[in-house]
Amino acid sequence: MNTRPESPTTTTATSTTATDTAARRATWQGTPVTKPGGVGRRLAAVALIGGAALNTTEAVLAQLLPERPATTAEALRLVAENSALYGTRAVLGTLAIPLMAIAFLALAQLLATRARRLAGIAGGALLAGMWGFVGIHILGLVQLPASQLDPAQAAPVLDAIEGHPVLGLLFLLPFLAGCALGMVLLAVGVLWTRVLPRWVGIAWLVFILVDFTVGAVGPVDPHWLFLAGSIGAAVAILRSPRTAAATVAA
Repeated sequence: MNTRPESPTTTTATSTTATDTAARRATWQGTPVTKPGGVGRRLAAVALIGGAALNTTEAVLAQLLPERPATTAEALRLVAENSALYGTRAVLGTLAIPLMAIAFLALAQLLATRARRLAGIAGGALLAGMWGFVGIHILGLVQLPASQLDPAQAAPVLDAIEGHPVLGLLFLLPFLAGCALGMVLLAVGVLWTRVLPRWVGIAWLVFILVDFTVGAVGPVDPHWLFLAGSIGAAVAILRSPRTAAATVAA
């Protein structure tokens, strides 16, 4: 046994090595160790799972509706014939928006711990997308009372509303550009920084690319990938170490 006392240099080196090892263990190949901004870990997890579940349910319910007709008048008749299903879908989709906004804010601020500029762009784009999503759902909810009117009179009004350039710039453009750009940047950021397990970033990236190109194919909807990735992110946040240098808030 070596009984010679360690020198200060040896002690410092050992301490540094132990700290580095602890940090690597805390990081766990993508498990977040930092607080997702001002959003606590439980709220972040609830928002991630709740928002994605409601959004996925909205997408799945859409597959139960008949194919959308070519004209707005026929679409209003379709809404009137399926008012319960259409109303449920529209309400659930609207309730998903604030939860998704909280989730995206938490994820962007978590990503900012390792890629601040990328997180700022991704978070800003996603919040703009959620703003646009609000407008899209408001227009959808308006169809419920409009479907109770004479389609020949209500259809031209809805066509004028949906085709107005101001509403397009205010809601449609932020929704399309914000969601697509923000989700791609968020997924790439997760893959690059590993603040979350890499499969989460892959699931989100495949989701947004398929959703904005191919869409649902029969009973298979890409939103299931969004839900799976969100559940994985929530679990990773809840399991993240509490005693790391910068901990996730309880």
